[in-house]
Amino acid sequence: MNDYPTFQKRLVDFIHRYIEEIKTIVTTPNDFFRKNRDESGFLEPTLFAGVNILIPVLFYGLLIAPFTLGLSLIFVLPSMVYGVALLFLSTVVLHGLIRLLGGNEKFEVTFRCVAYSSVAAYTWLVPLPFVNLLMFGVAFCTLLYFALCESHELTPQQASLLLIAPGFLILFSGAILTIVTLWMVFKGIALILGFMLP
Repeated sequence: MNDYPTFQKRLVDFIHRYIEEIKTIVTTPNDFFRKNRDESGFLEPTLFAGVNILIPVLFYGLLIAPFTLGLSLIFVLPSMVYGVALLFLSTVVLHGLIRLLGGNEKFEVTFRCVAYSSVAAYTWLVPLPFVNLLMFGVAFCTLLYFALCESHELTPQQASLLLIAPGFLILFSGAILTIVTLWMVFKGIALILGFMLP
C-alpha cells in the first residue's frame, strides 16, 4: 500500500524534471548541454527520448484511429521503440564520424546529445505531412549542433559537417513514416467508404 505514494511522487518528480529540461533545452540549449557535459548514464536520456517520441506517436495514433478502425493504436509502442532504436543507430554513425574528426569523448556523451536533441520530436505534432518532417529536421539538427559544440567541444565547421548523416537519416526515415501513415489513412477511408456505399 505504501508503494503507491512513492510511485506517484517519483512520477510527479519525473514530470517536473522532464518539463524543466524541455524548457531549458528549447530556450538555452548551450547552457543545458554545457551543464550536462559531465553527466553519465543511459537510462535518463533514453527515457527522455522515449517520452519525446511517444507523445507525437500517440497523438497520430489517436488522430488517425477512426480512419484505420483503431489499427493505428497497435503501432504506438513499436513506433516508439523504432524511434529510440533509430536514435541509437544514428548515434553509432555520428560517434564514428566524431572519432574520425579527432573527437575523444565517450559514446555515452554522443548518445546524450542525440537523446536530448530528440525534444525536436514535438514538431511532429504539426499535422501537415512533410512540413512537420522539415520542421523536425531543422529543429533536431539545430539542437544537435549546439550539443556537439558544447559536449564534444567541436568547432562550428566540424559540427555542421557532422549533421549531414543525421539529416539524411531524418529525411529518409521521416519520409517512409509519412508515406506509411498517409497510406494507412487512405486505406482506412477506402474501407469505411466500402462499408457505407453500396
